[in-house]
Amino acid sequence: MFMKTYFAAAVLGCTVAFAGCQSQPEAPINPTAQKEIYSGMLPCADCSGIRTTLTLYRDQYDSPTRFELREEYMSGSTVKLNAVERGDWASRKYQEGVTQEDVYTINPEADDDAQRQYLKDAVNAIEQLDQSGNRIESNLNYRLLSK
Repeated sequence: MFMKTYFAAAVLGCTVAFAGCQSQPEAPINPTAQKEIYSGMLPCADCSGIRTTLTLYRDQYDSPTRFELREEYMSGSTVKLNAVERGDWASRKYQEGVTQEDVYTINPEADDDAQRQYLKDAVNAIEQLDQSGNRIESNLNYRLLSK
């Protein structure tokens, strides 16, 4: 009888020990944060505007992964030139006074000239920043609205 009790206690102890070794459950998937699309007409120095669509992709844990930037350089209502760029993007927090907002950087590993930064200034919009990461002081529209 003592041997059966000892054996049952040993099995129970091993079961508890192995249960503690199991990997942690994965973070829940957030299906609503897979993709963000922003679009609008940005100013252009030598054309009538740049019709821009920026798509930001996130993984199942809501972390930034890839982007696609589509730009159509307009001549009146006609597309003069199409450009498509794809790559990685990153997100960081930006503190301005008491407000903390997200800054999205496309091509974060590239040279500064290849990077573009956008401030998520509202729930449904992002604003393009200058090369130094500051707001562009202008009467022109540098905002892209969420689709």
